[in-house]
Amino acid sequence: MFRRMHLAVFALCLGTALSPWARQAAAERLVVPLSDPSRPASVEVSVIHGSITVEAYDGQEIIVESEFRDEAEPEAKKPRADGLRRIPNTSQSLTIEEEANQVEISALTWKQALDLSLKVPARTSSLTLSTATDGSIVVSGIEGELELSNANGSIEAIGISGSVVAQTANGEIKVDFRQVAEGKPMAFSTLNGNIDVTFPASLKADLRMRSDHGEILTDFEFAVEQKDAVTEDRDGGGYRVQVEKEVYGKLNGGGPEIRFKTFHGNILIRKHKS
Repeated sequence: MFRRMHLAVFALCLGTALSPWARQAAAERLVVPLSDPSRPASVEVSVIHGSITVEAYDGQEIIVESEFRDEAEPEAKKPRADGLRRIPNTSQSLTIEEEANQVEISALTWKQALDLSLKVPARTSSLTLSTATDGSIVVSGIEGELELSNANGSIEAIGISGSVVAQTANGEIKVDFRQVAEGKPMAFSTLNGNIDVTFPASLKADLRMRSDHGEILTDFEFAVEQKDAVTEDRDGGGYRVQVEKEVYGKLNGGGPEIRFKTFHGNILIRKHKS
């Protein structure tokens, strides 16, 4: 069954009952039931202006909490000369769709940052998160495929079992794996920031690493070699070739490819001590 909800929340109006969705206490907390709680869900979250935090829990529903960040400048809080009083413009458009355990959540806000916090079942087949401005992405305890994108901000994923693709333009990427999905290629990319990833000691992978202005550090044992990555592009009568220097290495005999790329920052590849 296809279910869709569009939620508009204003400072002075919180709306009415939202059946079949459960609303608790206030409009900023919503409980989204899954069509089939016995199966893993696929969750996609998109935010224009704000942060996304996702935490695994033992339940079988998706819990969504939204909260505006108090960013008003001191000058904006002062009384106006004409006697009018400013009311915080905390309007938002939050849309949630669920069909066959596929959940899509989008938040459109421009005047003020809106932070979303989600609790999802630990076994989530895929988790796709993206934010554009003024926010971070934080994920913990998820078992599944993660695709994390942040235009300007950090990305952190802790206690992950599965695979991760993470990219940001300005911010650090930090990922800690409990387990790694077999046969899944992964990639970690940032323009300005460190990439710090911790893997199980038994990881089998082919590593490709590049830092233009930083160091590559690891406590794994593997042979390192330098290779040229050549990209050719033929368009009509034109021809373009690009050669990039990358560092390669094989962990425990090799396996799926894992790429690490930063322009300004260090690459740290760690192994669990336990």
